[in-house]
Amino acid sequence: MTTISGPVHTLADVDGITAPESPCPSATRPGELIFVSRQGSFDNTDAVTPDGIRTQTECSLTRLARALLAFDARLDDVVSATEYRAGVRLGGAFNTVWKDAFGDHRTSRALVVTELLDPALLVEVQAVALIPRARNGKRAALQAHSEAKQ
Repeated sequence: MTTISGPVHTLADVDGITAPESPCPSATRPGELIFVSRQGSFDNTDAVTPDGIRTQTECSLTRLARALLAFDARLDDVVSATEYRAGVRLGGAFNTVWKDAFGDHRTSRALVVTELLDPALLVEVQAVALIPRARNGKRAALQAHSEAKQ
């Protein structure tokens, strides 16, 4: 993973998702918010996993969770998500996998039915998460302690 801190926000490129030369990072963090770029169902070679909506949703949510971990966040920190689907009829299977991944955590969501980057791609997910202040403060304290040792 690569993180790049700027004056306003920090960018994270998660291995197997994005690289520093990618057009956008895996996630961006300005303050306590984390904005995760659209996560599709790609394997480590950037090929679409062709196994249908359930498998593609699982892969997209796994990639979302990995991008959140770059900033010590989890799926239950997500406050808003946008799902991009190739068809409205895919919602039943998508929602089943979503519920399995998020459990009782409910978040605001929007749906955009659109043509995706690859004809085999059925779903992509983008999200915004909020790191709770207690966890954010603990991370800042650990980072300050680490920097003091250097």
